[in-house]
Amino acid sequence: MVSIPHKVRVCIVGAGVSGLGAAQRLIKCGIVDLVILEAQDRVGGRVHTVEYGEHHLEMGAQWIHGEEGNVVYDFASENDLIDDELSLIQTGTGNTIFVRHNGEIVPEEVQEEFSLVTANLSESSEKDFHTYPHSSGQYFTEKFKTENKWGTLGEELLNWYGRFQNCIDGSDSWFDISAKEQNNYKECPGNISVNWKQKGYKNLLLHLQETVPSSCLFLNSPVKSIDWGICTSASTSGCKVTLTSDQVIQADHIIFTPSLGFLKAMAKEVFNPPLPRTKVDAIQGLGFGVVDKVYIKFPHRWWDESCDGFSFLHDLKEVPDSITKENWEYGVLGFYEVFKHPDMMCGWLTGPAALMMEQTPKEEVAKRCAAMLRERLSHKFKVPDVIWCTSSSWGSNPWIKGSYSLCTMKTEAMGVKAADLAEPLIDSNNVPLVCFAGEATHDCYYSTVHGALETGWREADRLVKYLKSVPDSTEAQHIEAREKYDVIIIGAGAAGIGAARELTSQGVTSILILEGNDRIGGRVNTIKTARGFVDLGAQWIHGEDGNAIFQFANSRNLLDDKLSVDGRGVFVMENGRQIKENIIQEVLEIMEEADDDCKEYNHSKKLKGVDQISVGDVYRNFFFTYLKACDKDSLIVRRIKLALYYWTLRWQRIDNACDSLHQLSASCWGNYVFCSGKENMNPKAGFLSILEAILADTRTNLKLRSEVDSIDYASEVMAESGGYFRPDGTTYPVIIKCKDGSEFEAQHVIVTPSIGYLKSHSSLFSPALPTKLQKAITSMGYGTIDKIYLEYENCWWPSHWEGVQLVWTKDIPDFECEAPNTLRIDGSSEQMNQYWVRAISGFDPVFNQTSMLCGWIGGPEAEYMEGLSADEVGQACTKLLKLFLGWKHIPYPKKIYRSCWASDFFSRGSYSYHPVGCNCGAENSENDLNMPVCAVTKEDSSFGVSRRSQQPSLLLHSSWCTAKWNSTNNTLCQLSKGVTWQSCHNQEQIVIQQTVV
Repeated sequence: MVSIPHKVRVCIVGAGVSGLGAAQRLIKCGIVDLVILEAQDRVGGRVHTVEYGEHHLEMGAQWIHGEEGNVVYDFASENDLIDDELSLIQTGTGNTIFVRHNGEIVPEEVQEEFSLVTANLSESSEKDFHTYPHSSGQYFTEKFKTENKWGTLGEELLNWYGRFQNCIDGSDSWFDISAKEQNNYKECPGNISVNWKQKGYKNLLLHLQETVPSSCLFLNSPVKSIDWGICTSASTSGCKVTLTSDQVIQADHIIFTPSLGFLKAMAKEVFNPPLPRTKVDAIQGLGFGVVDKVYIKFPHRWWDESCDGFSFLHDLKEVPDSITKENWEYGVLGFYEVFKHPDMMCGWLTGPAALMMEQTPKEEVAKRCAAMLRERLSHKFKVPDVIWCTSSSWGSNPWIKGSYSLCTMKTEAMGVKAADLAEPLIDSNNVPLVCFAGEATHDCYYSTVHGALETGWREADRLVKYLKSVPDSTEAQHIEAREKYDVIIIGAGAAGIGAARELTSQGVTSILILEGNDRIGGRVNTIKTARGFVDLGAQWIHGEDGNAIFQFANSRNLLDDKLSVDGRGVFVMENGRQIKENIIQEVLEIMEEADDDCKEYNHSKKLKGVDQISVGDVYRNFFFTYLKACDKDSLIVRRIKLALYYWTLRWQRIDNACDSLHQLSASCWGNYVFCSGKENMNPKAGFLSILEAILADTRTNLKLRSEVDSIDYASEVMAESGGYFRPDGTTYPVIIKCKDGSEFEAQHVIVTPSIGYLKSHSSLFSPALPTKLQKAITSMGYGTIDKIYLEYENCWWPSHWEGVQLVWTKDIPDFECEAPNTLRIDGSSEQMNQYWVRAISGFDPVFNQTSMLCGWIGGPEAEYMEGLSADEVGQACTKLLKLFLGWKHIPYPKKIYRSCWASDFFSRGSYSYHPVGCNCGAENSENDLNMPVCAVTKEDSSFGVSRRSQQPSLLLHSSWCTAKWNSTNNTLCQLSKGVTWQSCHNQEQIVIQQTVV
């Protein structure tokens, strides 16, 4: 685990949008010596997206407010993250029904007229508020008296409108809101309720975190105190940050981003010396309210399709004296349909009612919400029991203590502004020591996410401007401090470790491996269990002859005699009916023939359009030609054969890490060379044990948690004293900068991250890679397979069981389709939360485990599985096994292990494949991924004659190509063909298909 540094240049307190935004901007400007401290166990602050079903729920920030001039909208729009559906669902302003206390429905024409009146009043208020001396609530109450033609009903509607405004402003009462101060807030033009696509506001958090090294971010790290303006040993001002764990961090500067609610509660205890008077007044004078949401899910939608929800009006003669735990429902504005969740409703609460609700158990919240709906609507609807409930609790969150800021009558009376809160704490030399960011510090976009983001950027820019104004010799210090190596290898996976051993065997000793993760192995990941180990990634060794991994492991006695099998065992249909062996063998043999036929396509050079033919095309044509000839089979047998065909597609898409076999190039299918000999050989102590043994054979330095931020390589170098240097002679040809601020120099670099990582990090190289290499990276196929390990107390399946393969004969999943795929072969579809288990091909026994099964899954369904909790995965797999085996006694697993390669930051998937359109089968074709990036070499002589040649600076390492070391001048020669460290799966999977610098 990475420890928190004791000294940094910038310490950011809070990993909400403003904190992450500040870190993003600082790193972009070259300030990487920073740390982010977050008190909670997650990032985001008041942005908190949770996955539920096929969509998501927002516990905090919900919409993007406005389009023009909105930095969040700009990001979402540019990245196609905005939902095309324009909807007012969940806003309380859509097609809602107003219901009085006695259940009476307010006529639609009255609602429309009332909405028109409030819209006109709101428009006139924009001008009147400049001089109006009272609250917003008082203004509307006074003006509405002359417009009210509905008597008591009108007063009830206005009361609801006031509570609606409380939800918007975050106030306890709109009579607390300053009319004059309202004019400070600005709305961005355009739709003020823009909905996100899948993942919601989490998309923004992921974007902000992309450039922030994980080694800089520390969760569960609350700050206890901040001493600012202290003198260090160098007699300069600085800050001391003390955590609740009593760890101390010395920081030159701090960006403080916690909420105004936290400041109101804790500022006196946190800051030493005490904050200036203007800052204290701002904290006291600016308002900060509580807005909560209650989500309730029903077994089915019971309200009309045309209805977006229900707004509750109150009997103003029976207003409670105070809000308590017993009557907090009085504060519910209404219940409204949730966007993309048609069987769910959201209730909005503010102020004391929200705080009381937060103290109520969820089960009771659900019952009281259902009771409230029944009380108002029983004459019109039959409201079922709530089957699931969750709610936000912003008021009781000790690190936030509310939802967002507002300007109150107290704000106006004290004459304080957001700018007062934003003013940094400076020392006697005007050095900004503590900068304040967060939505409450924005002068016009307070209470919004885009306001929070802008303030994070603002304070980062403030520090950047200051630091640029201070003369230093940072670059010279960096050059002096850089460690220098003959070869630097990026990535400590199988390819990187194999390259290090090969170089060591040829006498190279100046080698460094930089690994971004906190472990070696890459997509080889062996983890210990209570009864042994399991491999989350590469698992078996495939073949003996020509397999360097086998040869090494066998020579070290690292292999077990027991072989594993997969895709074997009993083939069962729903409800436990086994498929006859002769039918299974017949279909599988036909699919083998289809596979053999497909392998011949790489020899069909003259076949027109062969590069556009997919493996799926060949399989489909072959199988359905066969099925058509089975005209003597019964309909049931034909159905079973069809189901086995689709099982084969499912198994193959998992084996090839694709979404559909129609993505795979038929013309490249026969290029893969299988190593003859035993298959599925098991390492005795897991696959990682082999890589550890290989690494032990090397003479290399290894640095973990060292994610590379940039690779700066020279296009021209000077040859001098047996080495190469940049034309100015100051550095080696390649400069590598890591995200933790460390820098290195190398004569040559071998880059081995996954294709998935390279696809998402196109800016890693400077200058950009040659076009052919860029195209090779972007066009290479790359997908996901995952494993789900279910560990039980005892083995409940028969001894010598080879596993179970799940063959859907009803609602057969259509795995000929590409993602997103929730289709069955009959054209129907279902929600992904129900569909994803259909992608599991089967469950196999696990080597070295007496009571464990392994389920295999691939494609978008695997990616969906990664977002579920372990319990949700366990429940789904147990239900699936019961469905297919028909055994009621199947227990729930005691422990669940699963891989998550798609969401793994350094992998972004499992392994590569050759997509349709690939020309790797063409004559005289080169694998562009194997081509080095070379620098022009200029060698000076005493006669003034120069000779120009090329030396590889960057090498894309793969299983098919390796660099050889020239011991004469200690440099890498041009690449030569030949297999060195072969892959550990059945394509260039898991080990290679990577870039070499």
